[in-house]
Amino acid sequence: MIQAEKNSIGTFTFVEKLYAQLTFNGGVVVAAYGLFLINGGLAISYLLYAYGGILLLIRYTICPRCPHLNKANDCVQLPAPMMKKIISSPRRGVLNRYEKILFVLVLYGNFMLPLYWLAAQPIVLILFIALFGGHLVGLRLHFCRNCQNAICIQNRNKSAAVLQAIASAATAQSRLTNSDSSS
Repeated sequence: MIQAEKNSIGTFTFVEKLYAQLTFNGGVVVAAYGLFLINGGLAISYLLYAYGGILLLIRYTICPRCPHLNKANDCVQLPAPMMKKIISSPRRGVLNRYEKILFVLVLYGNFMLPLYWLAAQPIVLILFIALFGGHLVGLRLHFCRNCQNAICIQNRNKSAAVLQAIASAATAQSRLTNSDSSS
């Protein structure tokens, strides 16, 4: 890969990676702790949902299509070589309906699910909201505004290159849909 292409994608700083990991993992651990105080089975179920869901996202939805990983060899979630071993294979095109549903269920489910049980423990609830809510806010206000992953439903980057990639992906998807229906 040429250096200019890598630089046009951009990489993540250490602080960005640290923020993403501390807020996500901190929120999950705090939620699991609060759930454990109520019921150990709830805590284990939540941990399986949170990390199992993220593994599905990494393996099948957003990460296999990510130019940060595939072109710039960088990742905000894990070290790039480890991430490349986890993903199923690089993918192209827009997310299908099921991938979008999975994305929303995992991302927002990790935040919404423990709220009911954590309400009985205000200190744990506040800490969870600060951490995981901070993760979601950081995604929306920083990462998603600068992301080069044009197919992501969270993408808020309005640069010409990303808008062009979104249009190209939509055109390719409509061609596939039209060719499938004409067969």
